[in-house]
Amino acid sequence: MRDCRMKLIQILLLLPLIGWAQQEYEITIPTTLGDTTETFWLQVPAGYQPGAPCPLLIGWHTIYANHLEFRDATVFDSIANARGWIAASHDGPVPPEQMTPCHWNNHAAQSHVVDMIHWIQNRFSVDNSRIYMVGASMGGAGPMVFSNNHLDPQGPMVAAAASVSGIQDCERRFYEQVINYSMISAFGGSPSRAPFTYHRNSPIYFADSTQSMHFNAMNLPLWLTFGNAWSDSIWRLHAEDLYTILEPFADSVVLRESVFEGHGWPAAEADLICDFFENLTVNRYPQSININADEEGRWYWAEIVMRDTADHFARFAASLDTPQASLDFNMQNNVASARLDLVPAGFPLNSANVMRLVWSIEDGRAARLTFTDVQRAPLEIRRNASPYRLWRYYAASQELQLRGEGNGIYEIFFPSSLPEPLGASSKRETFFAVWNSDDNALLAYLPSPAALRWQIFDLLGRQILSRETGMLPPGLRQLGSVDGLPSGLYFLKIDLGQRNSTYQVVRLRIVH
Repeated sequence: MRDCRMKLIQILLLLPLIGWAQQEYEITIPTTLGDTTETFWLQVPAGYQPGAPCPLLIGWHTIYANHLEFRDATVFDSIANARGWIAASHDGPVPPEQMTPCHWNNHAAQSHVVDMIHWIQNRFSVDNSRIYMVGASMGGAGPMVFSNNHLDPQGPMVAAAASVSGIQDCERRFYEQVINYSMISAFGGSPSRAPFTYHRNSPIYFADSTQSMHFNAMNLPLWLTFGNAWSDSIWRLHAEDLYTILEPFADSVVLRESVFEGHGWPAAEADLICDFFENLTVNRYPQSININADEEGRWYWAEIVMRDTADHFARFAASLDTPQASLDFNMQNNVASARLDLVPAGFPLNSANVMRLVWSIEDGRAARLTFTDVQRAPLEIRRNASPYRLWRYYAASQELQLRGEGNGIYEIFFPSSLPEPLGASSKRETFFAVWNSDDNALLAYLPSPAALRWQIFDLLGRQILSRETGMLPPGLRQLGSVDGLPSGLYFLKIDLGQRNSTYQVVRLRIVH
């Protein structure tokens, strides 16, 4: 019967319907983990058009409930329909020995949600920049936990999240209750036996920031709410304490006491939460990131490899100054290497002549930093104003890799077709110039008599020297010497012709 139902649903979903009426489905799919199946509720709004992307609103249910609670115990379904949003809610993993889905938003539950999102994306037109999540009680932490763990721009990311009576710190709640058997089942033991699992599956671990993933929510718009007066006192304290920590550095976090009493969904002001979500879109490439990573992989525009992957976090923070072509990257702990994909973030990696890097490695060990999509090999790299040699450019993959340790300020000098602000476009020359580094002399081959003007610029495009020659006969001619210039890299511009219409740029490396 279930196979027949699934086939019927799939046929319906693939039909190019016009004037779509509101549709509801209960769908069961296999999971990527292969642990069990995932059942979820799905609602497609009235008036849905296959070619018009819709926001996706996902609900996380409370303890001992299921995927239908979001429809039956809230008004989010009707609000989503009125706004033209797709709505969905998952059941979560239910191991064979467990009768009810008390998953506490663990990694298995998050994997099931990814599977559900992919299933919906493959069959409906979803606005992937507007995936919103809301949860209550046990599920109240789910939206922030999911976002904290899913910051890969190539995958599903949360545009905004809301927590209604959410338990923000599972370890703290465990001891508030003395013991919680459903958490033991979901996390594989008590906090003393599985601390890493508790911390990576909670929005925050209040007792130790080095073991907490709340840093990851810096760019997540977040709505924290709870029941009126003291009807929701325990969860109020969790929300208030989380807000106190997030508010100084998070982009957008709201703390609100509901006008309704009670715990969980009864305290949800659904219209206000959806108003908060309405115009928010995900920021896949923020200028600043602050990450406590629970596993290797992609975190915004940084892909990291850990030194130790066994139940340890990797801590790093970074910020871009795009107008100044400057990057700060701080490897605070347990980061062996990072690959940075900066071009989608708008960083002028392939247009700036000089890039500035402040790179800190705080654990006292060597590390690697790789830049991807680098279309030009550097001319020179300096560390703390001295020549730096521990770098390599890979032309085939267009990657620039640096090796270092400790703290350093790096300047990466790139070649330019012509240093700004010189302007003008070049033509094909019939002459050529060479630089004799042995005696710092400039030679030029002239196919016909010509008068030349040559200028030397530093890597920032500033003119250092300018010379003119009289009319020279054809052949190989020495144009002059550059004795007196400090050692370093320069650009030499040679103009040929009275109208300055033809020129050649030569790179000079002066060594004394």
